[in-house]
Amino acid sequence: MKILILPLYGIGDTLMTTPAIETLKRSIDCRIVNICMFKTTCEVLKKNPFIDELVYFPFLEQGLWNSLKFIFSLGKFDCAINFYPSNRKQYNILSFLTRAKIRLGHRYLKRDLSELNFLKNRTLKENPDLHNVEENLRILELLGIKTDNTPEMKIYLDEKEIEQGKAFVNASSKKTFKVGIHTGTSSFKGHRQRRWQKEKFLELINSLPDVDFFLFGTIEEKQENKFILKNAKHGNVILVENKPIREVASIIAHLNAFVSNDSGLMHLAAAVKVPVVAIFGPTNPKWVYPWVVEHRIVRVNLNCSPCFYYSPEPLRCESGLDFKCLKDIDASIVKSALESLIKS
Repeated sequence: MKILILPLYGIGDTLMTTPAIETLKRSIDCRIVNICMFKTTCEVLKKNPFIDELVYFPFLEQGLWNSLKFIFSLGKFDCAINFYPSNRKQYNILSFLTRAKIRLGHRYLKRDLSELNFLKNRTLKENPDLHNVEENLRILELLGIKTDNTPEMKIYLDEKEIEQGKAFVNASSKKTFKVGIHTGTSSFKGHRQRRWQKEKFLELINSLPDVDFFLFGTIEEKQENKFILKNAKHGNVILVENKPIREVASIIAHLNAFVSNDSGLMHLAAAVKVPVVAIFGPTNPKWVYPWVVEHRIVRVNLNCSPCFYYSPEPLRCESGLDFKCLKDIDASIVKSALESLIKS
């Protein structure tokens, strides 16, 4: 069977397909072709032994005509899979245009018809009580594949990459405890609102002078990270800036713990088996908590939270409380969660 896996938007969403991809490849005789529309998502799947062909095509940059030419150049597939979450009409139209005889995916509880999910011909209804990894494994039941185990998310780093990460960490820090920090999130569709305040990240760092903090970021986190570097009191911040995603993974793999918003790097830390303190506001930790790794979830239990659901709509604070669910999380709570994780 020739199977086409269609692209997802983020690093975390992409990593959360890897248990299903491994299960699929181990369960049936198939050739798996995986399309990515960003270089970063392509890089996290690079060297994955369960993917036969990895294809990068930047749909958002290429426009409609070039995208159509690309789709029709792919050839015929027996099956196309829209892994979870892909509740957007563009994903469903793309699946339909592949001309695959079997088109797998979910039907969604909200905006299902308006996002054209009926264009898939083998579907199951999303279950709001399941993690995204479980939703992706569940799709395989539509091909007669069931699994009772809990596969891990994986990024496949080679020995040279692992050693490079180790060398960077050892050269940057001599302290016993080394903790990663990610102040950012995707900025797409208003998701900057998922970011815990930079002042509170700084308060956390200044409260732990015996820990070295590796501060990760790109241009997306430049403002937050510059503020933290300028105001850190103990010289215990190492900036890890604008590095390729596989190098980032190799560095994180040699840290003791990772503190993050709900972001792609939170999932990357889980994929390299580093314990995570995950800070959640409007998004639902039940769906995207750090998978199969020791972790602590920090959140405020408001009646209106979590309010996010998968749709193309921008993230808004529907209650009018200006994301109180994040702003009410005190640095002392995150510190206690981190200390608990380090002790364990």
